[in-house]
Amino acid sequence: MELALPERFNTRQALRYLGISTEEPDSATRALLRRAERTLRAAAGPRAVAVRAARDDISPYLQGNDILRHLEGCGSCVLLACTLGAGVDAALRAAGASDMAYAVVLDALASVAVEQTADAAEQTLRNEEREEGQFLTGRFSPGYGDYPIAVQNDLLRLLDAPRKIGLCATPAHLLTPRKSVTAVLGVAGHPVTGRRAGCANCALRERCAYRKEGKTCE
Repeated sequence: MELALPERFNTRQALRYLGISTEEPDSATRALLRRAERTLRAAAGPRAVAVRAARDDISPYLQGNDILRHLEGCGSCVLLACTLGAGVDAALRAAGASDMAYAVVLDALASVAVEQTADAAEQTLRNEEREEGQFLTGRFSPGYGDYPIAVQNDLLRLLDAPRKIGLCATPAHLLTPRKSVTAVLGVAGHPVTGRRAGCANCALRERCAYRKEGKTCE
């Protein structure tokens, strides 16, 4: 699945990642964001791959209570992987070696960009399923709640992601290229939303800046 970067990056979300007020960032921050956007548009090669499978066929890879709750009422699943490509990793390394402030902003904007790109891929899948009278839940990724991040490697293998889009995982189950997403979506013949793991089970609960402000990342 060939993808394009979003026409507009969600800079407000990038500022949240940076812990900066979204009301009116200073001129230096705005300049760094513009520079980061130019870099991403030059370096990124967004791609995605998706596979639909019967839920029973992939049951060994649906571990934990949270993913099972998310898939309630769904007889099938769509596995999705999305990446911005190796060029963004190279740009992040170069920025980190020369300008740390810029590197931090670039990293935040790249995180936003991959989520927006995954949103676009998800919407394409949702439209395709709707034409067949089917409905999708939202994305649920390894590492959410009690869904083990170790499943990452299995999902990539099932998707043939290393060959198709150049997306792999390290022995520690970290995606490479870094700015990438894997996820499972439920499929049903009736409207479904799924259930995200939520703050109660999040590994970052105790040090989440959003919770300290009385907000969530949703």
